[in-house]
Amino acid sequence: MATVAASSQRLETARALFSGPVRLSEPYPGSPPLWIETDSDTLAGDMGAVTRWMADNYEAIEAALLSFGAIVWRGFPVHDTDHFISMMERFKPYAKGYAGGTSNRKAIKGPAMEATRTPPHVYIQLHQEMSYMPDNPCALAFYCKQAPESGGETVICDMRGLLEEIPETTRRKFEDYGARYVRNLRCADLDDWRADSELRHATWQYWFDSESREEVSAQLDERGTHHRWKEDGSLTFWNSEPAVTRHPATGDLLYFNQLNSQIQNAWTIGKERADLFDRLYGDHTDRPYAVAFDNGDPVTEEDYLAVRELFEARKIAFMWQAGDVMLLDNKLTAHGRHPFSGERDVQVMLFD
Repeated sequence: MATVAASSQRLETARALFSGPVRLSEPYPGSPPLWIETDSDTLAGDMGAVTRWMADNYEAIEAALLSFGAIVWRGFPVHDTDHFISMMERFKPYAKGYAGGTSNRKAIKGPAMEATRTPPHVYIQLHQEMSYMPDNPCALAFYCKQAPESGGETVICDMRGLLEEIPETTRRKFEDYGARYVRNLRCADLDDWRADSELRHATWQYWFDSESREEVSAQLDERGTHHRWKEDGSLTFWNSEPAVTRHPATGDLLYFNQLNSQIQNAWTIGKERADLFDRLYGDHTDRPYAVAFDNGDPVTEEDYLAVRELFEARKIAFMWQAGDVMLLDNKLTAHGRHPFSGERDVQVMLFD
């Protein structure tokens, strides 16, 4: 009952802040997102009116994002990437871009990118964007241009209070040790067994969209990411980062890392593929991803499952509709993706 009362209060506060012909609701009381729908033909059909409404309500949007952690707009006339960019034009694009990021995605136009090229059958674990880097976006927005036939929800999870629910032994590891993330990218000039498409062991040329070692090194240096080039032309880069953080506006101490999503085990990549990795890479060849606590301790099955179970118990999943836009606070709300069937076109922008 206390949660419902608190959520009702924040919804009433949001309704008092927003202006214009919109309907606000809270479909998951006590959890994200705030739901905003059009309540006029003008906002439902005129993208110029939507852009003006976004500008007029920018401060209300910022306040609601801190309160709810996420906002979804439905019923607005967002039909293509240009509309998506126009709708979010008051938000400052993330200046450092996606260099060194871990999701397989390419630019579409301006600040808009593909959400991911990860195969449809893969469940992308809940995570906070680029939390493995020393600098990361404050917020991100998703736009559904085409919803899949089934599945494909961009699942979200309220991070407030999650850290406190992690069993103490595991929680202390996150708080005391921090996280170490290692990426290994092969060289396109070396055609060995790692080029098998089943392994999804990318080349640095593809990942950074460059043929220049100097250019890639400069991008990683600019991001504060350690790296080394190997004799066979492959690239290893890594970061050591805290595993918890304080939100700059709310002061909340939050779980903020990707140890649970970047680990490659039977839950994240499937038992068959995990067994394949063990057989081919073993302990003698660098895998595409490697994570550990920053004191060198591995993330145990107990550590992993403690966090996974909390994420799964807390997650929110709603079916995308074409034209939907969702804005997330990157520290307050994690996101992931369910497997899907059919064509799916979801785009993303990152913001400072």
